Amino acid sequence: MNKFLLPAITSAVAACSIGVTAGERVGDFALIDHQGAQHHMAWYDDHQAVVIVPQAVGATDDATLEGLAKLQAKYKDQGVAFFLMNPGLQIDRAAVAADLAAQELELPVLMDDTHLVAEMLGIERMDEAVVYDPSSFEISYRGPIASATEAAIDQLLAGESTELVSVAGTASSISHNAADHANLSYTNDIAPIIAENCAECHREGGIAPFAMDSSLAVQGWSQMIREVIMTKRMPPGQIDNKVGHKIKNEMNLSDEEMQKLVRWVGSGSPVDIQDDVDLLAELVWPDTKWTLAKDLGEPDLIVKVPPQAIPATGVIDYRDIVLDLGLEKDQWVRASEVAPDKSEVLHHIITTVVPPGGRPDPMQAFTAALEELPEERAAAIRAEIFSAVASGKQPPIGKIFRENPDIGIGQILGGDDDLPQFGGYAPGNAVALAPEGVGGLLKAGTSLSLQMHYTTSGREVTDETEIGIYFYPEGEVPAEKMTGGVGNDFDIAIPAFSKDHEMEVVTFIKNDSDLYSLMPHMHFRGKRMRFVAEYPDGSEELLLSVPDYDFNWQLVHELEEPLRVPAGTKIRAIGAFDNSAQNSANPDPSIDLSWGEQSFEEMFMGFYAWKEANQGGDD
Repeated sequence: MNKFLLPAITSAVAACSIGVTAGERVGDFALIDHQGAQHHMAWYDDHQAVVIVPQAVGATDDATLEGLAKLQAKYKDQGVAFFLMNPGLQIDRAAVAADLAAQELELPVLMDDTHLVAEMLGIERMDEAVVYDPSSFEISYRGPIASATEAAIDQLLAGESTELVSVAGTASSISHNAADHANLSYTNDIAPIIAENCAECHREGGIAPFAMDSSLAVQGWSQMIREVIMTKRMPPGQIDNKVGHKIKNEMNLSDEEMQKLVRWVGSGSPVDIQDDVDLLAELVWPDTKWTLAKDLGEPDLIVKVPPQAIPATGVIDYRDIVLDLGLEKDQWVRASEVAPDKSEVLHHIITTVVPPGGRPDPMQAFTAALEELPEERAAAIRAEIFSAVASGKQPPIGKIFRENPDIGIGQILGGDDDLPQFGGYAPGNAVALAPEGVGGLLKAGTSLSLQMHYTTSGREVTDETEIGIYFYPEGEVPAEKMTGGVGNDFDIAIPAFSKDHEMEVVTFIKNDSDLYSLMPHMHFRGKRMRFVAEYPDGSEELLLSVPDYDFNWQLVHELEEPLRVPAGTKIRAIGAFDNSAQNSANPDPSIDLSWGEQSFEEMFMGFYAWKEANQGGDD
């Protein structure tokens, strides 16, 4: 018997579970499947039914799988979605994939790593299927698949009202650790999780819409806390931390932290204040707008963006603003940070450092890049450009970059190698901090060019954003510089109403380098993105998976340890767009989409920071 499958669950465990009783409506939820895609049940509200069956490596019930296959065949194209779900028995995605391949199954396996969804749905045994209405969040059937599954599906397809039919299974029970969380303490278990993961944003003056600065506040928001955890809305910008490389600044809660919070809410959110001390009420926050101040102090130079008047409504064109830094001598930069004034309207800032001699000419840089290619390839590119221009068309720049990733748009626009990696701004991303001993040079007379994107908020405001710059001490010259690249596909063609339009863009790393960070960028229809390193020997490695991309959080994902990659490595950014009505952020699912700068258009980009390994030459 599989070591994860135990005898019947005790009454003590049942008492603290969050299972379902007859006729009870359950909450929405989201889970990542074994291939890295996230499935949010609210997204399936255009289906009439969802069927979920438990899966475990080497222990899935054979009769249940056989019955599931018959149901799939019968209800094909009738608005029924079928899933397997691993209820926290394994978290190894590769092992689950191998198990499915051995059984010749192609269904997604929802990875319920915390077991919280299995508890919510009331699944206790390996032969207990669940029929679920994704529009009302109600279970109509739970039990062996041969008993009443088909009848429950037929009722939902017919639009008939249903009551929960629950039939006890007979297969092996599913183990979990709910008994360990039967007597959770607010002081010892819950408040520390909130303080560590939530309070910095959820505080007076924070960017979150409400504060969680006391036991009373947490109790009041407890049902909301449960909902955002179960649907993976919070913490923001979550990655799939069961795969890829460890990320330094990941925002995920641990499996046990999620279990504690959800089960505490399920038990009524009890509070036990010890010695009249509430940890959350005792938290003290720095009185500064600069997040880097705790490590580096206040900025050495603060650059003020001229006040920007933002109307209440309408579409605002990008604003290009040039700021003279007033530098009278060269300065080496360690870090920079953007402090937004009106974050409700400031969508992003892209910062370009303009040296005293001006920006490099992109066409000259492109021509120089072609000269470095083998002549046969360079001649073919020149001929393609000439043919397009001769016929009155725009040169196929996107196609050229896509087919020749070793040119790289970042290489074309990069300019002077000594320029610093300067901070821009997007929600969740306002800081550029180089490792100690790494930096870039701002020469006397340098200016900053800001591409500023504002969106309206329903009221007129004036934004007065500031940029803080941290210099190395006078006379201290960093030994190394950070560089990086950008993958950008301009040839975007997303059909109207498409639910999962996939794209891929490749970025080439020319020399041996240490990779530090990765960042996906799409707009409202962005659905997911993963980054795969393809090495010169043909091997591949998954670096990062972002299964539920959120346009509201433009996060740079920093590797906990820099990854040394050899010259010639390609980073493949593989992602998908959801241009359907199921995407609640979609401005208009009825239009075909192309590349564009505005948020209601689309982009497909990967941003990377790396440091070349050999910066001192062969010596």
